[in-house]
Amino acid sequence: MQKELINKLIEFIQIDSYAHKKDRVVEAQEFVKHYLKDVPITWETSESSNQSLAPILLGKSKNWDDQRKSITLTGHLDIVYPDISDFKIKLTNEKLFGPGTADMKAGVLVILEAVKELHTNNLLQNINLLFTSEEEHFLTSEYPGFESISKGIENLLVYEGEGSIDKRPNLDEKLLVTKRKGILAYTIKATGPGGHSGVLNKHELRHSAIHELLEQSRDILKLTNYNKGTTLNIGLFNGGQALNILAPEAEIVFDSRLDNREEYNRIKESVENLQSKDKEIELTITNKINGYPVEETSQNKRLFKLAVEAGDELGIKIGAVHKGGASDMNRITAFNPDIACLDYLGPVGGGEHTKDEFLYLETFDPCVKLSVKIIQKILNK
Repeated sequence: MQKELINKLIEFIQIDSYAHKKDRVVEAQEFVKHYLKDVPITWETSESSNQSLAPILLGKSKNWDDQRKSITLTGHLDIVYPDISDFKIKLTNEKLFGPGTADMKAGVLVILEAVKELHTNNLLQNINLLFTSEEEHFLTSEYPGFESISKGIENLLVYEGEGSIDKRPNLDEKLLVTKRKGILAYTIKATGPGGHSGVLNKHELRHSAIHELLEQSRDILKLTNYNKGTTLNIGLFNGGQALNILAPEAEIVFDSRLDNREEYNRIKESVENLQSKDKEIELTITNKINGYPVEETSQNKRLFKLAVEAGDELGIKIGAVHKGGASDMNRITAFNPDIACLDYLGPVGGGEHTKDEFLYLETFDPCVKLSVKIIQKILNK
């Protein structure tokens, strides 16, 4: 990775683009547009219904042939960290440390460099760019334009990078995601009359929000089906006032990871139809995250085959991997399951979502070359 590109990446990661810092996310969008200022691209935005969030940034190459397939390159501009003031950006011979290096500003920079290279070689055609602003929070429902945007996508390349790597990667190999688990996340809040535990000594008088959610939690966990790849986890359980008070309020937060749409629909219907066991307790069920599973469809296999051909020409062995975590791959295909998609087009790093996040510098350039080659393969089919 050239020194000039490293400096640009450092400039990029210094933008504190946490999703709820709208002005800083917009600053990251301006960085993207300025980076491609000499490339013939038309820019527009798709606003959020939440005015505290930045819009989706969309770009379209001016050179267009309706007889050819279109390709959408996507990455998110937001980072997971609410505050980066304690981060130290550090550069070594092999790595760049800093907030959002691997997840996923280096992946966004790969998109920008690939687009510039395509333009330089007069190959930039039928390319759409899609930069999301809150992927780390999955606030899909607050972007009404997601559905119409997704309906117009034919081929989707997602630039998350292979992460959690504890050893130097092999540059002759590259994993691409052809299947991702889906995610559903909920909060359930229970509210009731509560009362003094020592005084209310008859069953019909005792109404505890905590007791209610303990019963609900048992039923929720029974929805697990390991044979079908469906897991559930209650990650937070809050509530209560004191040891001698029947809790008037309590809340659980949980998620489910799923392999297919059948299981997605089963869990969604089961959770959203939960009824309180104690009729004096009211349940408020809120769906926090919707991420459809991305199944290994025939169109994904077709796109993967083209990636393998591109890798062969570059001397890179391409392998397929199935991931449990969700990305923009999940929520974009949720509205259009006919999209052909691949993920992990970004460079390799580690320590994501920690203060030790880093990028392996040498993995950047091969990703740019592979992207250009895959795009050419798609356009020429």
